[in-house]
Amino acid sequence: MSKQILSVEIAPDLLQIKSMRYYLNKWQPDFVSISNLSRFSFDNITQCASYIQKALNIPVVIHLTGISHNKREIDESLKILRQNNISNLLLLRGDKHGHIKNYFPYANELVNYVKSKNDKFKIMGACYPEVHPEAQSLVEDIQHLKTKVNAGCTQLISQMFFDNQKYYQFIKETNKQNIKVPILAGIMPITEMQTVNWLKKIKMNIPQFVQKNNDLKQAGIKFTIEQINDLYKNNVDGIHLYTMNNWSATDEIIKNIKRSELNE
Repeated sequence: MSKQILSVEIAPDLLQIKSMRYYLNKWQPDFVSISNLSRFSFDNITQCASYIQKALNIPVVIHLTGISHNKREIDESLKILRQNNISNLLLLRGDKHGHIKNYFPYANELVNYVKSKNDKFKIMGACYPEVHPEAQSLVEDIQHLKTKVNAGCTQLISQMFFDNQKYYQFIKETNKQNIKVPILAGIMPITEMQTVNWLKKIKMNIPQFVQKNNDLKQAGIKFTIEQINDLYKNNVDGIHLYTMNNWSATDEIIKNIKRSELNE
């Protein structure tokens, strides 16, 4: 038997992480994912990861994107990570925008490259219960996903979604394609209008409660707790919480969710 996974994703704000370390100690997530936001340098991200790993004794996962980084830059990043004893990576293609270079146009190419440089890294990948925007169908999307898993991904983290039925359908299709790695359900609480506006910008389907409640924070927390408990009850491999460094809301959610044992 194994416990269902609970992981959290945070932004790499070192001063904030140090001041809020109480929460990470309290939650004791299976790992902390450090988001690769453009306003933070890679050195800053690495410092946050090293602090969490050394001071708090919690495993960390670093994001690396391939589309805007050439092989030399990837090599340098891997060298820095090895020097800091960081071995868990979430490898992503990255977003296409502007005149960005196209060094690794597909995530599986980045996975293959990293594995060829050092097979000691544990590699995670992303998946899309609501279908990748560039895929023609869910079946086609999962065929591409299988290529990424075959390249070396040992765990997957999903993009956020708000309809659990779409996630369950996604899992059925991955089973049909014989994808056997753990798939964590990515959950983003909607507790402020800034998140709502961002979700609209990227054309995500937004749950109805957003339009029906004056107290968005409490309604969002309630919705997220119910969503996660339904997922855990239906034996998902685990939950990955996109916290956006909203420490109090995340704490309220984690206090009210119920993990269970999984048959190995």
